[in-house]
Amino acid sequence: MSHDLIVKIGRSNIQIGDYNDRIYLMSLFPEESPEIVNRLINMAVDRDLSKIFAKVPKSLSTHFLSGGFEKEAEVPGMYPDEDGVFLSFYRYPWRKKQDNKAELESVLSVAESKKGKGNVCTLPSNLHLNRLGLKDSHALARLYERTFKTYPFPINDPAFIEGEMESGVRFFGVFENDELVGAASAEVSEDGYSAEMTDFAVNPDYRRMGIAGALLQALESYCVESGIRCLFTIARACSYGINSMFSKGNYEYSGQLINNTNISGSLESMNVWHKMV
Repeated sequence: MSHDLIVKIGRSNIQIGDYNDRIYLMSLFPEESPEIVNRLINMAVDRDLSKIFAKVPKSLSTHFLSGGFEKEAEVPGMYPDEDGVFLSFYRYPWRKKQDNKAELESVLSVAESKKGKGNVCTLPSNLHLNRLGLKDSHALARLYERTFKTYPFPINDPAFIEGEMESGVRFFGVFENDELVGAASAEVSEDGYSAEMTDFAVNPDYRRMGIAGALLQALESYCVESGIRCLFTIARACSYGINSMFSKGNYEYSGQLINNTNISGSLESMNVWHKMV
């Protein structure tokens, strides 16, 4: 199955397709609200997609909520002078059913118990961290291919990664000699006010070496130097490691996106974490 397409509705950006079985409103052009609500629902009906997922400024959420969407997470300061919200519209009851709810609650509880304890960010002497460029796209694609059985975006495609870099996504990587063994990125918003900490991947042979923590620290330093103040992540809700890492780093839990993302072979719920720097 091919990955979902990123297209425009007017001047708003969406991702749509069967891969994640959803429409994702990635960025909303304000003047297109409230009409876009019905357009998204009609598109989901026409394609028989089971979920619509939207990231919008809180001031524009009223029409979504009255149209059947529900708030699943909120990030303070995501937009200039206002908060951002993640909203979801479910067309079928099964899309909201969580068979692993007890496990996800355990992951969150463990993560919250580690709040603010800090991450190991000093790499072993045989490893070094660099910002990545276009020349690294093939190595990045190989690392992501090895790490994830499926992923919501085609990051196993060097051409996609190159396009992301050219659009402003900043990738950092950890190497042993010339081998890329870990990577992550900061996806900066169009207004330059927020950034999503995302695409964390570590070669299984190099885990428990502080690589993810070092990458997060590098991404945060880049954001601070660039004047970006709101940082957030959408993390796999089933992962003890990634949720604990963000909690240790003083991120605040702000909600869960139910059965939201096709990652590692199936639809998974995702946790949203945020902090201001």
